[in-house]
Amino acid sequence: MEIQTVVSTIIVMGLMIATGSIFALRVNVTSEVKSVYILLILNIAVPAVILNGVFSVDLTGDALAEAGLIFAISIVYHVAALIFVKVLTVILKMRSMFAKKMMILGALGNTGFLGIPLAATIFGPAGGFLAAIFDAGLSLTVYTIVIYLLQAEGKFHISQLKAMINMPVIAIVLGLVVALSGFQPPGMMVQFVEMLAALAAPMAMLYVGMLLPPLWKRKKEVMFPHLWFPVTVRLLVIPLIVMAVLSLFSFTGWTAQLIVLQTAMPAAMITAVLFSKFTEEEETAVVTIFASTLLSLVTIPFIAWLLI
Repeated sequence: MEIQTVVSTIIVMGLMIATGSIFALRVNVTSEVKSVYILLILNIAVPAVILNGVFSVDLTGDALAEAGLIFAISIVYHVAALIFVKVLTVILKMRSMFAKKMMILGALGNTGFLGIPLAATIFGPAGGFLAAIFDAGLSLTVYTIVIYLLQAEGKFHISQLKAMINMPVIAIVLGLVVALSGFQPPGMMVQFVEMLAALAAPMAMLYVGMLLPPLWKRKKEVMFPHLWFPVTVRLLVIPLIVMAVLSLFSFTGWTAQLIVLQTAMPAAMITAVLFSKFTEEEETAVVTIFASTLLSLVTIPFIAWLLI
């Protein structure tokens, strides 16, 4: 991984976010517009990134074993991150539901919406595919442990797992089936998927940018005193710890770099939806998401520099 590639990618991301903000200042971005963007990104662009990675990678036994390892690491990482941030909230004497929110915001990163396109841009199609595998571990954690924590009655329902049946997960399964079957997609199909995959990063950045102006106008109303906690833990503390742990196990190479960068993603956007549904208050998540996203334009290149 070259630091110049990471820095240039982050700068372009920042420019795209700025473009989305300018657009939102001139045009009324309605809830319908936001819904269309989310549908296009999550149901078309991100699945295309995953399939493009499958079509571009020779999924031999070693490659499949690596994908399985990444998934296992993701599960262990997300559970450990939740426990670690929980301990920090206890030390800082945060209590009740607010402590749970801080724990979730500090532990979970935006490994899908931003992580997959960024990994594909920096590491190529193979990076996009493995980032999707890592994000699958996040999804499993969210729709089991995290929802259990947020539910008032503290019970797990098997119906929660239905949320894991989504287009990115379907794309992973479909891609693996195609790869294992030995089917070679026609050139026209490969080109079609490549073009759709190229939409993922630009659309994700534009969407983030479009959401900033309304939040900025209300900054005095929505900011909260402990904002520093989930942002610092999410962007710096956890990635640095993961980097140290991987070095102890002599886990190096671009795969290790990808894992560290995935752990350095800003707060996960899914948290806003979860907080709205289970706590009827989403502004804590929204503010943390945007603060961490903007600051990640600086912290991600810093983490990448440390990896070299």
